[in-house]
Amino acid sequence: MRRSGLAAVLILSLGCVSPVATGGAAAQEAPRPLFLVLDQERILTGSARGQALLAEEEAGRERLRAEAREIETAFETEERGLTERRAELDAAAFRALADDFDARVVAARREQDARASGLAAEFDQRRRAFYADVGPILVGVMEAVGALAIFDESSVLIADQGLNITDRVIGEIDRAPAPEVAPAQQPAEPAAPPPAPAGSE
Repeated sequence: MRRSGLAAVLILSLGCVSPVATGGAAAQEAPRPLFLVLDQERILTGSARGQALLAEEEAGRERLRAEAREIETAFETEERGLTERRAELDAAAFRALADDFDARVVAARREQDARASGLAAEFDQRRRAFYADVGPILVGVMEAVGALAIFDESSVLIADQGLNITDRVIGEIDRAPAPEVAPAQQPAEPAAPPPAPAGSE
């Protein structure tokens, strides 16, 4: 039922976009559209500012992946050394070293998970800021056209592509001076596996 209603609204709106000639008279100027449509994802992936933001995200994720690989390699080396020493240690001493090793592995993984979550939250906030900065541009385009609303393309069943302002908005974004944006936060020190306890060498 909702889809039928939406389709009716769209058909009516599309009817307002095209000029109509009656009685052989010259076509009148087309009325202003009631609404416009926009591909929100593409203004992020298609604008220079959006692409720079996405590149920063990928660089941040790659830094975390590189740190994770470094930590994993260090733990693998330590685990091999512990396995080689098993024969020379009594059961209690080996168990103590093994338990400490396992605890440090778990702690390191939790730290990496927390860092990944923090980075994801930061990037989500930066994307929200990007779209907030685009808001005045959307308002300006809407007012210039005289439309009453802008809908995301994914929520519209069908519409004349003449109503799509995505390319226009991307151009406006790239022409506008970029706001000052703080760089992505960097860890004070690179993450590293906790050191093995004294005497474990």
